[in-house]
Amino acid sequence: RARCHDPATPTAFMASCPAGALPVGTTIGAESLIIITGLIGIFFALFLHRRVAAVRLDVAQEEDETMMMSVKEAGQNQTFEQNERLRELYAAISNGANSFLFSEYKLCTVFVVFLAGVIVGLVSWSSGRETAIFTATSFVVGALTSMLSGYIGMRVAVFSNARCTVGAVKPAPHGWTESFNTAFRAGGVMGFSLCGLALLCLYALVVFLAPSFSWGTTAGAMKLFDCIAGFGLGGSAVAMFGRVGGGIYTKA
Repeated sequence: RARCHDPATPTAFMASCPAGALPVGTTIGAESLIIITGLIGIFFALFLHRRVAAVRLDVAQEEDETMMMSVKEAGQNQTFEQNERLRELYAAISNGANSFLFSEYKLCTVFVVFLAGVIVGLVSWSSGRETAIFTATSFVVGALTSMLSGYIGMRVAVFSNARCTVGAVKPAPHGWTESFNTAFRAGGVMGFSLCGLALLCLYALVVFLAPSFSWGTTAGAMKLFDCIAGFGLGGSAVAMFGRVGGGIYTKA
C-alpha cells in the first residue's frame, strides 16, 4: 500500500505523497468501512425481507378462522376462493419467473464465456497475457455478481407482488399505505442487497488480485485497477440482458 509521511504543512504533505497515496494508518480504516457497510446492506436487506414476509397471503380482514372453515365446508366462503385464486396466480407467476431466469441465464453464460475469451485476446495483444487473464477474471466475477443480484431481485419482486395485493384490498387509505409500504420494502431488499453484494465482491476481487501487482507503487495500483474495470463491464453486460429480456418477457 502506498503510504507517506505527514509533514507540517499541507503543501509539503501533498508534495511528499505519490498520486493516490494515503497517510499512514488510514488504509485499515478504509478496509473496515468497506466490509462493515457491505454487511450492513445485506443484513438490512434481510430485515426488510422479513417485514415483507410477515404479510400473510390472506385477503380476509379480521375473520374468525373457525367461522371461515365452517363456511368453506358449506361452499359459501368467498374469501377462501379469493385466497385460493391469489395463491394460484402467485404460483403461476413464480414458475414463469423461474423459467425466464433459467432460459436467460443460460444465454448469459454463453455470452459471458464468449466475451471473456474476446477480452483475453484483445487485452493480451495490447497489455500482455497476465493483464488479460486478470481483466477477464474481473469480468466474469462482475457478471456472476450481477446474475445473483438479478435472481434476488426477480424472486423478491414475485414474492412481494401477491403481498401488495393483500394490502391493496383493504379499505382506503389503509390499503394504499400497506400496499405501498410492502412494495417499497421489497424494492429496498433488491437495492441494499445489490449494493452490499457488489461492494463485498469488488473488495474481495481487489484483495485476491492485489498480490500479483506492485500494490505499493502508483504504477502497480493503476495497473491493478485497469484490470478491475472488467468487473463493471461484466455487471453492466448482464444487467443489460436482464433489463431488455425482462421487459420483453413481461410484455409478452
